[in-house]
Amino acid sequence: MTLGRDTFGLTKTDFNSKLSRIIGNHRASSLLVGEPSEFVLRACRLTERWGKMASDPNVQVRLRNLEIAGGRKVKMISLERGTTRQPVGKSKLVDELYPVKKIATSASPEEKHYNAVKSAMRGGVLVQLKEYRNTVTLPTVCAVTGLKIRKGQRTDVDHIVLTFSEIADNFIAKNELKYTDISLVGPPTAKRFKDDELWELWKDFHRAFAKYALVHESANRSKGSDGYSTPAELYGSFAAENPNDLSLDF
Repeated sequence: MTLGRDTFGLTKTDFNSKLSRIIGNHRASSLLVGEPSEFVLRACRLTERWGKMASDPNVQVRLRNLEIAGGRKVKMISLERGTTRQPVGKSKLVDELYPVKKIATSASPEEKHYNAVKSAMRGGVLVQLKEYRNTVTLPTVCAVTGLKIRKGQRTDVDHIVLTFSEIADNFIAKNELKYTDISLVGPPTAKRFKDDELWELWKDFHRAFAKYALVHESANRSKGSDGYSTPAELYGSFAAENPNDLSLDF
């Protein structure tokens, strides 16, 4: 979880959209009052950079056309008290509350195996996503940005309602398994479950629960899994196995 998610109950995308609406719905030099002002101040109080200023009872929240690098002016939030102004860049505020997860330099055997199994599971249902794509008539509207999708634009088929990770995790949990219980076979680019029956059950399970939308590729990549992460207990453990018998050739 992140500060933003814990405090506001909003995903990074939803928080960014709300902040954008506040900025877009008010003119430069406007004084924000009521709910928009409190939302901004509450967010700023959570940060080290703006926390002190935002906690001042005399601070005001205004919108200003401020000059950035290159001489271009951008409308942004400004915390003000008397003659003191402290600009609040939207992207910087979002990054403070929703920091990018740091990639571990050395993944554990369980994490490596989890990633390999998830990759195989995704590969096993690609044909289902292609089937959906073939049913879409363009132009259509991107479910993430609300913008029109036209022929020739780069797009993804996105899982909606439940993310792909949620569906995969639900399948593992429903079958009372851990990811370490799944053995993989096949070439590096076409792995599948060693258990053929379980492999077919997975594909049927995904077909039953997956809902899709066609979205702009860039928007889909930026939103990620909407804040969802796999419960740690589903990873499983190789600890009870003999290290000499454990193959890490996933």
